[in-house]
Amino acid sequence: MEVKEVRQLRKVGQVAILFAVLAIAPMPAAAQTVPPPAPATPAAAPMVQTLFRADSKVGFVDLQRIFNESAYGKQGIAKIGALQKTLADGLSARSRDMQALSEKIKTQQTVVAPAVWLEWNTDLQRMQREAQFAEQEANMQVEQLQQRLLANFEVLVRPVIESVRAEKNLWAIFGVQPVQDGAGTLSLIAADPAIDLSAEVVALLNRQSK
Repeated sequence: MEVKEVRQLRKVGQVAILFAVLAIAPMPAAAQTVPPPAPATPAAAPMVQTLFRADSKVGFVDLQRIFNESAYGKQGIAKIGALQKTLADGLSARSRDMQALSEKIKTQQTVVAPAVWLEWNTDLQRMQREAQFAEQEANMQVEQLQQRLLANFEVLVRPVIESVRAEKNLWAIFGVQPVQDGAGTLSLIAADPAIDLSAEVVALLNRQSK
């Protein structure tokens, strides 16, 4: 029986950040998801800051995009990728060892003593259990890193968004992102691009991180 190698680790793709209304209600906990592997999507076009409507009393930001395009988010994504590679290499090594032992058992079972063959099978079962535990531990490490990154991002981005809201004397700033698989996140149906404050928030975050 072969371990499923790095199937679960490879499911860890883009970081999903689900926030509700900002500045007028407490920000809920960020949600982390582990989506299935998907074809690479084209990178979003760079955000262009447009002149904010002076008569507007609300604005919106794309939090997923802010995370992806901010210096903090890019560094976090790189950390996740590095951890994934390290853990995947370890799981792959375990898988190769188990495959080698499995082949040994199949090809030599008729030429070794029954006690030796039984010992090899016992070793293989032990290695499979250890590999399964290592896979679960690896996924936990990736998930914990994601949670830490998103928690820190929330701490960083909330005061920045509030400062933008206060500076522009807005009633509220909404955090939006596309609805996926029926998730109950705010979905922007129609809006004037001039009230998109995402680029401004990214710029402020990047200045703070220098």
